Amino acid sequence: MKHLSVRYVSELDFREKLGAIMNEYRSRSYKSILFHIYSGVLDEELLVNISRRISEHFGTDQVIGSISAGEIKNGRLMDRGVLISVMMFEKADVRVHRFTHVGGKEEEVGREVARLADSLPHCKALELMLPGTNLHTRQLFEEISKCRQDIQVFGGYAGGHSMESSEHFVFDMGGLYDDMMFLVTYAGEDFHISVDKSVGWQTLGVPFKVTKADENRLITVDGRPAVELYEKYMQIEADEHFAEETFEFPLMAELEGEELLRHTISVDEDGTLVLAGYVTEGMNIYLCYGAPADIVKKVDARLLDVCDFRPEAILLYSCSVRKSFWEDFVNIEMMPFQQIAETAGFHTWGEVNRDKNNGNVLEYNITLMSIAMREGPAENRKKVHVHVDDSVLKGQASLIKRLTKLVYATTTELHKAYNDLSKMNNKLKEMAERDGLTKLYNRRTIEQKITECFESVGSIGTSSLMMLDIDYFKKVNDTYGHDIGDKTLRAIADLMNEEVGGIEGACVGRWGGEEFMLLLPAVDGEQALKIAEKLRRRIEEHSFEGAGRITASLGVVSFDSAGDGKDIYVKVDDALYEAKRKGRNRIVKAEC
Repeated sequence: MKHLSVRYVSELDFREKLGAIMNEYRSRSYKSILFHIYSGVLDEELLVNISRRISEHFGTDQVIGSISAGEIKNGRLMDRGVLISVMMFEKADVRVHRFTHVGGKEEEVGREVARLADSLPHCKALELMLPGTNLHTRQLFEEISKCRQDIQVFGGYAGGHSMESSEHFVFDMGGLYDDMMFLVTYAGEDFHISVDKSVGWQTLGVPFKVTKADENRLITVDGRPAVELYEKYMQIEADEHFAEETFEFPLMAELEGEELLRHTISVDEDGTLVLAGYVTEGMNIYLCYGAPADIVKKVDARLLDVCDFRPEAILLYSCSVRKSFWEDFVNIEMMPFQQIAETAGFHTWGEVNRDKNNGNVLEYNITLMSIAMREGPAENRKKVHVHVDDSVLKGQASLIKRLTKLVYATTTELHKAYNDLSKMNNKLKEMAERDGLTKLYNRRTIEQKITECFESVGSIGTSSLMMLDIDYFKKVNDTYGHDIGDKTLRAIADLMNEEVGGIEGACVGRWGGEEFMLLLPAVDGEQALKIAEKLRRRIEEHSFEGAGRITASLGVVSFDSAGDGKDIYVKVDDALYEAKRKGRNRIVKAEC
C-alpha cells in the first residue's frame, strides 16, 4: 500500500498535486483508494469543491472529510488549513459507507454497521467519522460492539479549533453535515492493522460518585452540583473562560475497569457540566491532570508496538486537549511515528476505540489514537527503532515535570489515607450494625429493619417474622465448652443466612444469647411456615462440629398492616414459647 499526504494551498498547486497522486495510482494496479480530508477552516464552498475535484479526477466516491481542531501532516501539527491524506491499497477491499440522519436512530444504525461488518469476508477494521458529540453514541456503540470481536474499531469526532466553536461537521462532495456518519470498512486476507490509544493522565485526590447524569450531561456528583468539582477544588469559576481553564484538569470516569477521560465543553446555569463524552450514574469519577513524563512513557510503549508491526501507513487521531496541553511541544509525541511510516491525521473532539478485552466500542477523550496499517507480512518491511525525544522539556517544562511528580506522590498518599479511612469506616459501620460473634445483624439493627418493614407493609404486602431458639443450648456450653458453643452459634447463623439468602429484603439478626430473629418481607404465612420447616429440618439433620446433633424451636407470625409493633414481638415470642412448651424442635404459628 501507499500513503501520501498533501496540503491544499491554491487551485493551481492542488491541480499539480492531484496529478502527482494520479501518476502514483496508475503506476501500480491498486485495488482500492481512500481519501481523508481534514480541514481547520470552515468554508463549505471550498471543501465541497476539493471533494468533488478528487471524486471526478479519480472516478470514486471514496472521499470523506472532517472539520478539524488541528491537522497532522508528517507527524507534525501544520499551520491551520486543509490536509488531504490518500491511501492506496493493492489487495485490501476498502469501502466508504454513508449513514444519513443518524440522530434519533443510533441504535438502528449501530445494528446495520454490525451486520455489514460481519457480512464482509476478512473484515479487519471499521473506521467511524462522526459529526461532533451531539449523537447518542452510547446506543450506537453498544450495537456495533456486537460485531465479530476480532474486528478493530477506531475513529474520531469532528470539531473546530476553538472550544467556543460549533463547527462539528463532516463533509464530502455533497456538502457539510451535522447528522451523517461515515463508515470505512477495511477488509482483506493480507491486510493488517494495529490500533491502540495512549493516555498518561493521572488522577487527583479521591473518587466522587456520579449521582445524576444524562448522557454527556454530568448533573450532580455526591449529590451536589457537578460544577463544584472545579469551583471548590480547583478554584475555577463558572464563567466564559470555564471550558478553556478546565481543559488541563479533565475528569476520569471508571467503566467496567476502563478509564474514560472526559473534558468539559461548557457549564449550565444550574451547575451541570456538559462533557465531550457520556457518563452514567453510579460511576466513580476523578479530577485528573496531565503528567508529561507519564504521557511520554505511554507513547513510547505504543511506539515499540508500532515498530514491531512495521506499518506502511499511520493515522493519528489525537484529542484537541492534548494539543492545548502540550502547546509549543505538541509535536514531540507525534513526530516519531513519521520515522516509522507516512503519518497523517487530525486533532479531534473525541476518539473511538474498541476494548481488546471485552469487545466494547467506547468513546474516549484526551487520547492519542494511533492506527498502523500494512499489506503483506511484516518481514517485508524494515524495522526501525524510535522513541519520543523529550529533551526539549527544559526550563519551565522541566519544572512542570517535577511538580507533577510531587502531585503524584501527594495524591498516592491521599489515596492510601482515603482507602484506609474507608476501610476503617466500613469496619466501624460493621461493628455498629453486626453481632461480633455471628456477624448477623445485632439486636438494634434487626429491630430497625423490622420497624421499616412494619412501615412499608401496606405497599409490599403480607410479611412474616420468625423467632428461633436453640434447644438446650446451655447443655452445649456446659458439656463441650464455650468455644464449641460459639462455633455452634456461627454454624446456625450460616444455615439461617443460606435458607433466606435468596429472598429479597430478608435478613437475620441475633436477638440475644441463642435467640434469633428472621425477617421475611413480602412472604405470607403459608410460605413462612414452609421456610421455617425447611430450616428446622436442616438444623436437626446437621452435624455440628464438637456438639453433634442439636435442634431448634421456632415461632412464626405474619402481618399485613403496621399495627402495634410491640404486639408483633409479643406474639412471635409467645409462639416460640408455645413451641418449646410442646416439646421443642417444632414450629408454632401465632394467630393474628
